[in-house]
Amino acid sequence: MFYGMLVPALSAIFIIIVGNKLLAGQVDRGSMAYMLTAPVRRLTVTLTQTLYFIGALVVTSLLVNHYAEAGFAKKILVELNFGALAIAFAFAGIMFLASGVFNLSKLSLGTGGVLILAFILLAVIASFVNYGVSGLDDV
Repeated sequence: MFYGMLVPALSAIFIIIVGNKLLAGQVDRGSMAYMLTAPVRRLTVTLTQTLYFIGALVVTSLLVNHYAEAGFAKKILVELNFGALAIAFAFAGIMFLASGVFNLSKLSLGTGGVLILAFILLAVIASFVNYGVSGLDDV
């Protein structure tokens, strides 16, 4: 269950909070305008924020790999956490795109956060579906 729904849900909370603060939060506070008054291009600021976001996700995944003792073989645990990291990267891409497109924090949170939560909700609903046909079960 932990790797089924809990890891994407916990990482989604982190991603929604941090992803919203990266670009749209700075525009709301006015610190983006202050940074852009210096001879720094917006692309440089955006790439720096992207590297921070990726680094935070990778470091978090490495810490989980290091400290997790789930009774699995170490190779299986690394593979599970790599899959969770891939899902976190997908969610981070959605949130970073929303944060870059919308310059207001509430619009970024409303678009990216709702999309991520909708994907998690759809995954929960899909986990309760029985894909089999009852007439074809072994007797």
